[in-house]
Amino acid sequence: MNETVQLLQDVVRNARTGRDAVEQLMDKTEGGIKAELHKERETYAHTQKEGESALSDAGGRAEPTGPMARAGMWMGIQMETLTDRSDSHIAEILIQGATMGVIEMTKALNTYGHADPSARDLANRFVAQQNAAIERQKGFLRNEE
Repeated sequence: MNETVQLLQDVVRNARTGRDAVEQLMDKTEGGIKAELHKERETYAHTQKEGESALSDAGGRAEPTGPMARAGMWMGIQMETLTDRSDSHIAEILIQGATMGVIEMTKALNTYGHADPSARDLANRFVAQQNAAIERQKGFLRNEE
């Protein structure tokens, strides 16, 4: 499999995971962070769609998310929000998830250095979007006792 396809598969997988996590978190809060969650979901959905289109053009296809991965994420979010659904805690979860996404995409960019420039551009824009989201989420962090 060529590096362009592999990089785009990583973009799609990370965007889908982010979108799914945000959708689950949206059900857990009614606070002021909900508007931010809507914005994040749209960003992830747009990146996923753009990645899927580019992947198709490159001759690849998106790999489905396995049921164990979906169940693991669902369970993790259930446990993380069981006792604390505050905006601050939701922001912390989002920051941790986005940071993991930045790490994964940076590894992919470093691994697939010969991927098509347009695929690399999409991956780099996705990393920039994730970093911007992290910065926005920091505004919701509070010491709560």
